[in-house]
Amino acid sequence: MWVHSVMTNEPDLNDSVPDPGDVPMTDVLEAYAEGGFDSSFCISDDSQLECVECSTVSEPADVSMSSLRRLEGASDPDDMVAVVALTCPACGARGTAVLGFGPMATLQDSEVLKALRDDRHDATAPGNSAHGETTGDDSPRE
Repeated sequence: MWVHSVMTNEPDLNDSVPDPGDVPMTDVLEAYAEGGFDSSFCISDDSQLECVECSTVSEPADVSMSSLRRLEGASDPDDMVAVVALTCPACGARGTAVLGFGPMATLQDSEVLKALRDDRHDATAPGNSAHGETTGDDSPRE
């Protein structure tokens, strides 16, 4: 069950938590960009992450994941993706990557998602939400 994040003094929004298929990916990417995650990362054929800012190719375990937002296709729930907010270990650029998960995911996306360094407990971005969202986090954030 999703719970309200205590990032703000807003009322509990449990009754209005959006379904993962109701939020367009462009809205999530724009929200992350507004929060400073305005670059991007590419996934290589050998399950590495490439920062588009400095072209450094990193092992996923070396890349910090500050937030993850799960989305499903509006017309096809099997179209499952995770938008992740990442920080490059080489240049510090903050950006996003879109990774498939579930039965239709590529091997590379699955391996990267499994191996990312999960730093969702940090204060860089809401753990399970795009910047500025007040729902979706599992616990209060400071």
